[in-house]
Amino acid sequence: MGQKSSTLRQQEPLDNECPRDQDDILPCQGVWQQDKGLSVEEITFLREFPLIKRELEEDIRKLHALADDIDATHRTFAKTHMVATSMTVVSNAMTMLGLILAPATIGGSLMLSAAGKALGTVAGVTSTFTDVMEHFQNQEAQTQASSLVPAHDDEVEEAQGKIFHVVSVGKKAYDYGSSIGDVKRNINAFQIARANPQLTTTAKRLLTTGQVSARRTKQLQRAFKGTTVLIKKNARVLCSALAGFSLCHDVVTLLSDWKQLKEGARTKLAEELRAQAGVLEEKLMELTQLYESLQQL
Repeated sequence: MGQKSSTLRQQEPLDNECPRDQDDILPCQGVWQQDKGLSVEEITFLREFPLIKRELEEDIRKLHALADDIDATHRTFAKTHMVATSMTVVSNAMTMLGLILAPATIGGSLMLSAAGKALGTVAGVTSTFTDVMEHFQNQEAQTQASSLVPAHDDEVEEAQGKIFHVVSVGKKAYDYGSSIGDVKRNINAFQIARANPQLTTTAKRLLTTGQVSARRTKQLQRAFKGTTVLIKKNARVLCSALAGFSLCHDVVTLLSDWKQLKEGARTKLAEELRAQAGVLEEKLMELTQLYESLQQL
């Protein structure tokens, strides 16, 4: 009888022990933490903090990766822009030479003008295509970022930006069509000049003296309409000055792009994403400090 009662006492749980549930969690743990002065919310926070921490760290990592990807893509597009700008510089130089050389060589002036216009059109199309691609890349990046952090309420501003972008691309497309027409006119005029040496001589006389017969003037207008050949001296000087100014502007732009590319060429969108990642990092630090302080109670 004494041995049996001794066995029963060995099977009874100790006073300071609590049975465990299926997940190996002590049901009395919450009671023990409440005895330490912790509220239900604080107990819940202690239990869920590891998951919250992992999610925040993952969001921070994704934001930094997205920002780095945007900057890398922007640098690639910036290099393409530099190539396009270099082509524009050469185009403006050829156009300016075409204007200057018109009185001396009609054929050379027409070919320089045609080549300059063609090269400028290619440069413009390249630049526009690059802008469109970068625009869509940034939109995709913003969509990905909005799934990680709350998006700003700027739908009106975004819609206005899209409208402006579409109008800008449409205007450039119209300008490129006009430039292609100029190239065709210069090529046709060059072919006419090569086939009619006498007409070329008359055009040179018009450019140097400004005195030709009315019949010859009409022939020149039909043959060289829309080209640099029929531009008067004062207008040619003005056009050359404008071409020179545009050339200087493009050189400055090219140097500025090269400097930015050398310094890293970071975008505003990437900096905003890094700032948002910084906000999440500060939030994670605050939650970590709270977690550690609650654990020490």
